[in-house]
Formats: sequence, structure tokens, C-alpha cells
Amino acid sequence: MKQLYKIFLLLILIILMVGCKETNTIYSNEITSTENNIQSYTNESTNETGADRYSFQNNVNATLNIVKPLTQKEKIEDFEFMFKILEENYPFFDVNKRLYGIDWLSKKGTYLDMVKTTNSDEEFCNILNNILKDLNNGHTQIINERYYFMIKSLFETEADWAKPWLNQLNNSKTIRRYSDEHVEINGNISENDSDKSNSFSDNVRTKILIQGTAAYLGIKSLNEFNIEGDIKIIKPFLLSIRNYNKLIIDIRGNGGGSTRYWSENIVPMLITTPAFEKRYYVYRGGGFEEPFVESALGNGFKGLKSVKDITSEGLSKLPPEINRDFKYYYTVNNTIYPKESIGFSGKIYLLIDKQVYSSAESFAIFAKSTKFATLVGEVTGGDGIGHDPVVCALPNSGYVFRFPIVMGLTSEGICNDEYKTEPDIYISAKSNINLAKDKAIQYILKLKVK
Repeated sequence: MKQLYKIFLLLILIILMVGCKETNTIYSNEITSTENNIQSYTNESTNETGADRYSFQNNVNATLNIVKPLTQKEKIEDFEFMFKILEENYPFFDVNKRLYGIDWLSKKGTYLDMVKTTNSDEEFCNILNNILKDLNNGHTQIINERYYFMIKSLFETEADWAKPWLNQLNNSKTIRRYSDEHVEINGNISENDSDKSNSFSDNVRTKILIQGTAAYLGIKSLNEFNIEGDIKIIKPFLLSIRNYNKLIIDIRGNGGGSTRYWSENIVPMLITTPAFEKRYYVYRGGGFEEPFVESALGNGFKGLKSVKDITSEGLSKLPPEINRDFKYYYTVNNTIYPKESIGFSGKIYLLIDKQVYSSAESFAIFAKSTKFATLVGEVTGGDGIGHDPVVCALPNSGYVFRFPIVMGLTSEGICNDEYKTEPDIYISAKSNINLAKDKAIQYILKLKVK
């Protein structure tokens, strides 16, 4: 589990969107050359492990400084490669159908025609990103130059467990692609993955709402790089209000970052007894994803349970595609223990909205399932159960796309990406910089504490 613990040290938000990580004691939510012929790979087809079969042949003259424009044939090959990788490994095709009415796999011909119309590498990159946007998943997109160098440097500090990610990021075509040009992508990669090369200023807001009775703690981001500085503000504040009746923790608009922010700091300070919950990771079982699974969990598919056995878990709300399209699952038993607890015995309220995503979503899931806090506001953004999205480099262009490989299920078998997290108390989650005029906060202040 030490390797999995390290994963959380790297979880951060990024510029157009990114995600988080989860372990037995810590939560998360949290990118090489190919053969010329695009083909499907299965676990049994070779003795090589998944991603190694997709690794690039480093046959590019690394001394060249200019990336040669892609031919239409090369663009088509890259699209076919990306499509096949997703077809075999991506977990949310049916969720996308149910939520947005998009049968992504059936649109392959349409997407291929879009690729054929591109007249430059930049157009090709943006078309690929638009195609991925049809999946409606905040952790799925072509990564831009800024994000590429950020995650590459972060993974290189933990090279032992991050080998599958680095195998993709360090092939020669990808290095040249992201070094020799600015990979600009149309559209936003959600705020949950904004650039975290530096910590955010004014990330935390604390306020006494009613002297001796109610306090407010607002957190804009769970940025990994903010933890050390923010805790220096949060800890003394919590100590000062430890005898209050109400604490409002506001994570509205928080797109995530690192689960360490809350699982190793805020929660341990506020609980007085261990808090436990169970979650499930379910995998398609595609060959490309196995090395990433092994790095994240400490074992590959052989160490996981067959999805045929998931019915024995007594999960009442499993998605219908589980037994059809998935092969393996992993049970995550999460326990958070008190640490430097302030002995808070008052009522905790967690303010949420639709922008709560990734590791912030993971916080909301934990708070609701363990009754750590009462959730107030609107339904969240989801995708808070899982580990780091994987990354995949395209064989000709070197462009890198990322995507999740985990379908995260709650203790009841609910797919978090589909149903998100519902509040205990529904109320408009629109925030107001003037807390005295914030309707959700004022509503909470009027609630009677039992």
C-alpha cells in the first residue's frame, strides 16, 4: 500500500481538467510507438503485459527539431488506435448513453469523416479533443503542453510506481511533439484540473458566523501544493472553534485536487472515532490498462476478483452493463483515524454543487456514507471513486490523451459517475461572497441542532 500512498502525493488539479486517487486508508478520485497495423490485443495473445504491447518503437530521429506534418493516413491510424484503446478499456460508454443519449462507439464513421477533413496537425488535435468531449467525462481529453510537462515532472519523482505513465509520456514522438510546438486545445479542461505548478492564493476562507456558535470554512481547491500552507490556517481556526455547535465546510465550485487534503488533514482533526466506508473499483479488463492497475493497486488482474463474483457483495444498484462488459473488480475498505483531533462534537455541514468533482466529490461521498457531515446544496459533478486516469500516446502524432479506467461504485453498487452525490438537504447552491446574503449558509444557521 506504500506505492498507492505515493500516488496521492501526485494527485492535483490541472488546467482543463484532471483527477485523484484512492487507497485503503486514503481517498482519491485525481498520461509508446505502435505497430503500423492497428489491431486489437487481448491478454492471452502474448506474454507481454498490456501497455507494453502498445509501446512505441523509438525509431524517430531524436536529433530532428521539427515535427513533420501528419499525412491523412497517419491521422486515420492515430484515430483508429485511440478508438480501439477506448473501446477495450473505457468504462462509461453505457453511462454516456443513459445520461446524454450518445452512443459513442456507433459514431465511429462520423468521427472518421471529421478526422479526414482536418488540414493541419492543430486541427487534427482539436478534432480529436472534440470527439473525446462527446464522452462527457471530465477526466477524458487530449492533454495540452502545460499539463504534459507538469505530470511528466511529477511522475518522474515517483518513477518506480509510475512506469506505465512514463512509458507513454517519454516516447520520442511525444517528447518532440510537446517540446517543439504549443499544443493548444479548443475548449476547457475543467477547473478541477487547473495548473497546479504553484499553489493558489486565498484558497481558504475562515469566518466566525455567530460568535461561540457557528463557524465557516471555505475551500476553493484541494490542490496538492496548497496543503502545507492551508493547514497552517485551517488547524488553528478549527482549534479556536472546537466548542462550537455548527461548522460549515464549503466546497462549492471545488473541482478536486488531492484527496490527501481532506483525508489526511481536515477529517482526522474533526473526528473522534475511526470512520469507515467501502467502495468498489470495476475494470473492463482491457490489455492496455493492466500495468496501470498493477501500479495503482500493487497487483494486476490476477490479484483482482472476477466480476462474476460481485453479486455476492449484496449490491442492490449495480449498472446493468457490469456483468456484460466488465471482467474484474476490487474492494476498497477505507478507514480514516483521528489524528491531532480537536474533539469537535458539533454538527458539520458540507456545502456542495454541480462543480464538485473528482477528489472533492470523493470528500462528498465519504461525508455522506459515514455521516461525517450533512450535505447541503445541489447534486455534485461525480467521478470521485477511482485512481489516476491513465494516459496513452498516439503512435504517429505523439499526442497524448487521458481517460479513466475505473467504474467507481459506492457501497450500494451505485455508479458515482452516473448518479453523482445527492445532498441530504436540497437548496440553491448559488454562492454569495457576502455570507450574510448566502441563502444556503443562512438556511443552515436557522437549523436546530439536536
